[in-house]
Amino acid sequence: MVRFRSLFFLGFVIAVASRPMAGLDEVYVKRGEPQREGRSWVERADCGASVQPGARLVLRADFGSVKVSPGANDRVDCHVRLRVFKSSQEEARQFFRRIELSAHRLEGGGLAIIERYPGGHQRGEWSAAEFDFSVPQRFNLDLETRGGDVEVASLDGELHAVTAGGHVRTGDVSGPVRIETAGGDIDLGNIGQRLVAQTAGGGIRVGNIKGDATLETSGGVIFSGMIDGAVRADTSGGDIVLRGASGPVIAETAGGQIQIGQCGATVHAETAGGSIRLNGAKGAVIVETAGGSIDLLKMEGAVRAVNSAGRILEEIEANRQSFAASHLETSVGDVQVFIPPDLPLNIDALIEESGGHKIVSDFPLHLFAEGEEDTGLGPKRGEGALNGGGKVLRIRTVMGNIEIHKIDARFLEQIKQRQEAFWKHWEEEQKAHKQKCEESNSEPE
Repeated sequence: MVRFRSLFFLGFVIAVASRPMAGLDEVYVKRGEPQREGRSWVERADCGASVQPGARLVLRADFGSVKVSPGANDRVDCHVRLRVFKSSQEEARQFFRRIELSAHRLEGGGLAIIERYPGGHQRGEWSAAEFDFSVPQRFNLDLETRGGDVEVASLDGELHAVTAGGHVRTGDVSGPVRIETAGGDIDLGNIGQRLVAQTAGGGIRVGNIKGDATLETSGGVIFSGMIDGAVRADTSGGDIVLRGASGPVIAETAGGQIQIGQCGATVHAETAGGSIRLNGAKGAVIVETAGGSIDLLKMEGAVRAVNSAGRILEEIEANRQSFAASHLETSVGDVQVFIPPDLPLNIDALIEESGGHKIVSDFPLHLFAEGEEDTGLGPKRGEGALNGGGKVLRIRTVMGNIEIHKIDARFLEQIKQRQEAFWKHWEEEQKAHKQKCEESNSEPE
């Protein structure tokens, strides 16, 4: 009797101990039967497993939208909705059977979910899939779908998301982020490390970035908060607005304005048509536009500004050590330069077609006309060595006035107020846009 009780007790302990362990280790995929919803048929499936915090979720889907939200700290769970338009339940069942849905564990306590549709869609066949994941807050995501939106809530980890066609939206992400879509907008929160965001057609909006940034779109606006690193922003058509950057900046658009806040290094900004405004740079600056105004404030180093049709304004905030040879040139438009009274440099200013235009300077310059002096139609030149002379500031306009002034606090304050008003309005727009996206995402289907 005692021996029987001992064996019974031992068996009970083994059964109780093994069942929770089996449950924790289980990777499951459960699929239901097709159910009619309106004119379509829907199959629901559930999958998931226990995971380790800080591990990785990998999704590879032939088609489907993806939504990821924070959940339990030790599990990944996914609810899947497959939808198709068919005339009967049996036709829908046959379609769903062709879709392979599997899950397997990854090294390190992660999980992989695979959705495959080997036969591909037949002509005139419409279907859709939705993946709704809950993952630990501290987790890494590697998501790829061949068609559908991707939405990720705030995440303490890294994110890689690729879709062949759809919008991508995220909350704040603490790790490095790489986003690619073949067609759709990219809307991101604050990013804690490096960011690469690329879309073949759509806008890019992102909060602050604690690392280098690559922002590329074949057509759409690019808006970003502060960037703690180098940035490359490139669009084939749309505005580029960057709140500022600590590293080198390259910003290029085939058509749109470029607005950049304070920068801690070099800046290269180019647009085929639009204004360029830069609120400060500690390194060399190269800006070029085919049409629009150029405003450059707080320039500390070398500047090359070229404008095909429009004015140029530069405020030099440099000293003998930081100032470097600079060149300001416009075909049609005025050039205004504001210089510290004690900065040593050489002025070389030229109006190529002077008729009715003039050179005005708060500093002593040698002014003289070239060519047809009597008609007033020839070139006009101004030259002078300020504060003993130094590196050359070359100013050129074909048709326009040249004004060289000492720093005018009142005039520059008006410009700075306009800039501050712009950034305030921009920040309000970003908040409104973010709220609109959140409300759109929270609407019931």
